[in-house]
Amino acid sequence: MSVARILQMMFVLLAIPLAGTETVVMGESPAVATASVPGRPHPISITEASMYVTKTRAVTRLQMFAEDLVLFQELEPNDQDRLQPEDLKRALEDHKKFLLEKFSLRNAKGELLTGQVTDLKPFTIPAEGIPSSEMMMHTAVYEIEHAFAEPPEFLTIQQDIADENFIIPSEMSLHVHQAGTALNFSERLLPGTSTTIRFDWEQTLAENASDQEWDLWFEKQRKKTLGITSYSSVYSFIYIEPSEVRHEVLIPLATLATMIRLTHADPAFVEIAEQDGIREEIRQWLRDENPVLINGVRVLPEFSRIDFYSLNLSDFATQAAQQKVSMASGRVGIIMTWKPTTDMVRDVSLSWNLFYSAMTKIPAVVVAWRDRMEKFEFSRFNKPEENTLKWACPAESLPAQIAPVVAKPMTAPTLRLPLISLFLLVVAVVWAIRTRGTRRWAIALPLVLLAVVSWNVSSLSVPHPWKPLPKLSAAESDSAFQSLLQGMYRSLDFGTEDRVYDALAASVEGELLEDLYLQLLESLRVREQGGAVARIREVTADAGEVLPRSQSTTDVEWPGFRYRARWTVAGTVEHWGHIHERQNQFDAAFTIEPRNGTWKITRMDILGQEQKSAKTSLRKF
Repeated sequence: MSVARILQMMFVLLAIPLAGTETVVMGESPAVATASVPGRPHPISITEASMYVTKTRAVTRLQMFAEDLVLFQELEPNDQDRLQPEDLKRALEDHKKFLLEKFSLRNAKGELLTGQVTDLKPFTIPAEGIPSSEMMMHTAVYEIEHAFAEPPEFLTIQQDIADENFIIPSEMSLHVHQAGTALNFSERLLPGTSTTIRFDWEQTLAENASDQEWDLWFEKQRKKTLGITSYSSVYSFIYIEPSEVRHEVLIPLATLATMIRLTHADPAFVEIAEQDGIREEIRQWLRDENPVLINGVRVLPEFSRIDFYSLNLSDFATQAAQQKVSMASGRVGIIMTWKPTTDMVRDVSLSWNLFYSAMTKIPAVVVAWRDRMEKFEFSRFNKPEENTLKWACPAESLPAQIAPVVAKPMTAPTLRLPLISLFLLVVAVVWAIRTRGTRRWAIALPLVLLAVVSWNVSSLSVPHPWKPLPKLSAAESDSAFQSLLQGMYRSLDFGTEDRVYDALAASVEGELLEDLYLQLLESLRVREQGGAVARIREVTADAGEVLPRSQSTTDVEWPGFRYRARWTVAGTVEHWGHIHERQNQFDAAFTIEPRNGTWKITRMDILGQEQKSAKTSLRKF
């Protein structure tokens, strides 16, 4: 027995108690089952729609029972409870316009495609008409064609075959096949709902494809769509980092419309000018709901981004351009960020309690420190405590304190001048030159003797005129700089800005902390990610040398020194499971000076910056 047939029986059984006494006649085709009660009929309808899509057109065959003509074309039986042939023929023709209005296709831009009925295979109509009790025994098939100017990448299919007075909505069983492939898509649509299907006209798959070929095809599709393979699903990613907790939710516009009020003039589109109002509705909807605790303290969210996406954009991590979006296929990406009030993020409690008929559960991917991953599901069928994600950072994963770089003591070479002895020697020499005879020696010799005796009595140390100042060896200067550079970037792991400053102070002179901190963040910004700062994965020293003092553009007091370096930073920005990796090489001159027995960076002058590589990948379990 088919699924549709089982559904028919279930719906009929549900309808009988409402009807009191009634007879239900079920046809062999799984298209429609209808229970009638006194007064207006209450349908239980499952329409079969089979669509065949080529590069130039989509041909859809809609199979319906004659009962639909009673429901939607307002046919009335005569006094013998029969539908007249002329009424049935008229209704079959009128139903063409009805189906063109109620069954619609839209392109990737959300624009409505024009369809036309190209064929009708009616049921046989006896001369005496058809008893109303036998309408379920007759079926008709309509063929509708939609033409394309170019092969479609996306088609959004929507059905509205319903009446506002129906107590049970009709359903459509949709089956789509792409020409030249073994690809089939199936979906069950309620009235007013839509589904979006992506077509790949380059990577087709034969009907006799092997399992390996199927796996390869699916992987290619996953990479092309960057993991967002369903256009009607809600996606959730939770990122727990030292400095923040981020919840990213991707919701179809059609789903969102069932939850909050979306104010827009055109029922089919949301214009750019209308999107700010919807953003505010989203903020009001989510601001105080779903409480989040960081380190045991309740924190309210910041809405980092609320972007509207069309089908043409698969990379939701990229800042979306402003554009009008289709209600049938558009999506909204919401990024909520919570920052700790003190300390770094050590433990988190994050809830989600908002569920609706169109969104009964939210499967989430959780990415925590050190890229630890897990899956978590929020569901309206869970107990309240089961809809709270709890996480605590393992002690071994907490960033270790940054150790200062010790500056070994260095003494400048000096020349010691014995002042008294030198004075006595000068007097003795002058006396000996000016005085004749034995008298000069009688005075000069005692003065020389006295100068020798008093050599260590009083002296003055001055910089040595011909001995060079000691300096670090190349290995020592390289080691000191690399330790300071690593410490400078590691400081970003310490959460709040105050703690980052405290960690940065181990490598940077205090008075210049803010300036260097801002320079550091600016060098790591990824523009296409809305200016987000990349998370550091690796810092590699490429080249470095101490600058001779003659080449230094600034005066550096010894034993400080100027150091020019080139280094590469590998960083990532991640949203919705898309990892955008960047490798940037920097060229800069640093001033490094001793402060209280440790080396500190006191100045950084960026001389150049070059992007070495960029790639996008997907998270995988």
